[in-house]
Amino acid sequence: MQVPVFAPFRPPPGGFAEPSGFPIPDAPLQRVLALVDELAATVGLARALAGTGRRLDLNGLDSQIGLLCARALDLEPAEGRTARVELIRLRSEVDALAAVLAHPPPEG
Repeated sequence: MQVPVFAPFRPPPGGFAEPSGFPIPDAPLQRVLALVDELAATVGLARALAGTGRRLDLNGLDSQIGLLCARALDLEPAEGRTARVELIRLRSEVDALAAVLAHPPPEG
């Protein structure tokens, strides 16, 4: 029996780096905050699934985080300070996912 794999970060056919299906805001700060929200929701879902023992394919997470870092570096200093709180929240989500992956539930 083949188990389905949750693969939220796999790029769609065509190789677009931008998340699709969501309107892209015009302001740089709003683009960063929107990407943080999308990534936090996806990482939270991945953490919940990993907690139940589901297999995950996190291929592409690094490229999305890299895109977020590049956008954050382009912010003005005042905007960067505003985004800092949300970036810290995302980091805590990623850390929580890493903790679940480090100690998977027993199979059974």
